[in-house]
Amino acid sequence: MDEKKQAVVPTESGSELPVVRTAEETALEVTKILDLIAGRLQLETPHPATASRVRGARTVPREFVVSMIGAAERRPDLPAFRQFDSAAAREVLQSADASRLIAERTAMFLASLNYTIEARWADVVADAMRAFSIASILAEDPAEAELSAEVENLRKQLGRKRAGRKKKKAAKSDPSSE
Repeated sequence: MDEKKQAVVPTESGSELPVVRTAEETALEVTKILDLIAGRLQLETPHPATASRVRGARTVPREFVVSMIGAAERRPDLPAFRQFDSAAAREVLQSADASRLIAERTAMFLASLNYTIEARWADVVADAMRAFSIASILAEDPAEAELSAEVENLRKQLGRKRAGRKKKKAAKSDPSSE
């Protein structure tokens, strides 16, 4: 049994038993956890109807909003500043700082997840190519006609030509010989 796919789960009696989880079960569990986190953080899903407003807000410097908070708190008597909620703006700035930490860690997690997928694939490919190489050598034996056919099929799927058959380079015309 593959130890990487096991988890230790306590039973009702308190003893611990190894439990095998498939990749699909683990992915479903992680997806549910991510959905819970998204709900807890009150994340918004990008939408075309609000995209231009959000994109446009990226051009306004943070310092402007910080100064606006100060101005609105210093001059609450001005009608122009009454429509600006400085407490809400302050909360957004604070939560943005905290969310940025989460975003950076999530980006690192995503990079690790993608790299893990590629690294595991590279391990499988290395094993497959090693087996293909050995099979190719064994298929040279005339008694291994069935293996030879299998190797040819694999070679076609791989998009490789038979070893020893090099393409001829197109003859270049020499402009001085004309």
